[in-house]
Amino acid sequence: MTGLVLSLAYAQTPGFGVYSGYPTYLGLQYQIMNLRFGAGLNLGRFGGDVALILAKSPVVGLGLDTSWYYGLGLGATAAAGGLDIYPHGLAGLEFRLPDPALNLYAEGQLGALVFTGGGFRPYFAGRLGVILR
Repeated sequence: MTGLVLSLAYAQTPGFGVYSGYPTYLGLQYQIMNLRFGAGLNLGRFGGDVALILAKSPVVGLGLDTSWYYGLGLGATAAAGGLDIYPHGLAGLEFRLPDPALNLYAEGQLGALVFTGGGFRPYFAGRLGVILR
């Protein structure tokens, strides 16, 4: 139980960040403990998401201060045609740089894109980001 609490308490580095990827090409985020909020531009649309980082663990043997993490997220994208919602799972790597104020991360997401007008399709996304503490 203590290990689970520690995993949740130190899930991903807290602070502000910027990211880019697919489908969001420019985004901002804020993280505190294991909760992350993001908002960004997505091919003429505006979107946002919230993610719960469930666990984080160090990667041994790379020679870098690297950790992997996974979690669950819920996002939404708005455009003139309506609102799309995407529940998803996520997994990523976080790289701690020698400068204690900067961390890099790479993340993949997989889930379902649910259209408010009906229907759904598979959803996938990726992002590369910088966390500023």
